[in-house]
Amino acid sequence: MFKPQKKKEHYFKSKYNNLERFISYFYQIDTIVKLSEKSGKKILEIGKGNGFVSDYLKKSGFDVLTFDFDENLNPDIVGDVREINLSENSFDIVTAFEILEHIPFDDVENVLENINKITKKYAIISLPYRSSSLEFILKFPGIRSILNRDFVSFFVRIPLVFNGIESSGQHYWEIDAINHPLRRIKRLFKRHFRLIRVIRPVLDNYRVFFVLEKFSR
Repeated sequence: MFKPQKKKEHYFKSKYNNLERFISYFYQIDTIVKLSEKSGKKILEIGKGNGFVSDYLKKSGFDVLTFDFDENLNPDIVGDVREINLSENSFDIVTAFEILEHIPFDDVENVLENINKITKKYAIISLPYRSSSLEFILKFPGIRSILNRDFVSFFVRIPLVFNGIESSGQHYWEIDAINHPLRRIKRLFKRHFRLIRVIRPVLDNYRVFFVLEKFSR
């Protein structure tokens, strides 16, 4: 089992909980809520962090269990994501937000198999995407009445070369231009799930979300 990479206090510092982090929280919660309308409200959150998302969901009527290898974060279940010993089809949605990059890439396939086993319907995974980007946001009075949306976003992303930062003790890998390009990650997910949506959060070019559906038997 891995040793904790950060102390519990790390997840409550302003440097960690910046604007992009709260944008990520919004997309995590919004995606879960929308999928729950099709599946159910029993959720497994792999990687508790500061508990912001799980606390919000619990207060919103969701049945949430948290899973983490760091017992200091007080998860409901302490364990290694590579060795999840839970019953098959025991959760409507399983989430792993910025978790997979913290394990060696060679172990990711096994983790996806474990997630596929325990979810009944959906999995949501977010990953860091090493890139340079340019984004324009257009918002004006009456845009919701005209376009049925809050804003229009124009976005260009250029993936960067990335050789990994194993020596830092944090991320073993990230989506990049050569070693782990987006197309490779998509192919990996598609071996275990149906990839139904890829979400790029607005004003947060560092993260990308993958909405996955379990294959019907």
